[in-house]
Amino acid sequence: MSMRADEAGVPDMINLITLDEESMVGNLRERFDAGLPYTLCGQICISVNPFRWLDIYADEKAEKYHLCEDPFLKLEPHVFSVAHAAQRGLAKPVAPGTARRSRAILVSGESGAGKTEATKICMRYLAVVDAMVAGGGAAAHQLTERVLQSSPVLEAFGNAQTSRNDNSSRFGKFLQLRYSAGGERQLGAHIRTYLLERSRVVSPPEGEVRNSGAIRAQFWRNSAQFGARF
Repeated sequence: MSMRADEAGVPDMINLITLDEESMVGNLRERFDAGLPYTLCGQICISVNPFRWLDIYADEKAEKYHLCEDPFLKLEPHVFSVAHAAQRGLAKPVAPGTARRSRAILVSGESGAGKTEATKICMRYLAVVDAMVAGGGAAAHQLTERVLQSSPVLEAFGNAQTSRNDNSSRFGKFLQLRYSAGGERQLGAHIRTYLLERSRVVSPPEGEVRNSGAIRAQFWRNSAQFGARF
């Protein structure tokens, strides 16, 4: 009897009989080979970059996760579960006189792991939820798209081609989404920190064949002007 793809491996690795590096990597490989990029470890979502777009990010899918009380327990592993927990925590009622606590999503991983894409997926989920809860509709999506459209500008200064990744980020950023006092409605976004790894820009390590796009373009522009002058 064949196993369904969504039954491959162990969806939540806290249920592994042996929790060590070998068993965890083996479980991730088994699920990845079955076309399942997400695996949980409690409320940590581990993703393995499939290097292709999967049909698991539609608005209908986001709505399904939003309507579920606890998708970590009741639905298949997905980065939507992480965004769901952050949004629910932000909108959770608080006692009178108590300050509402901010929520954060930490996206980390090595070069090429898919951090930038995971951030975009979380933001699109929050835009869908905003449209459902607050009736934001097109306005919510427009806000998200405006933030996402800033990425190419930041990447032009902070990305480079390396031996492992053709579009490697050389920067970190702290992106803050601002919500209404009750936590129901998106009001705006603000990139508070843009941390560029300057040492890698001015002195690329061995094997990094190209530097940041904007800096490289400016270098060639200046070189052309210098050559034309002399």
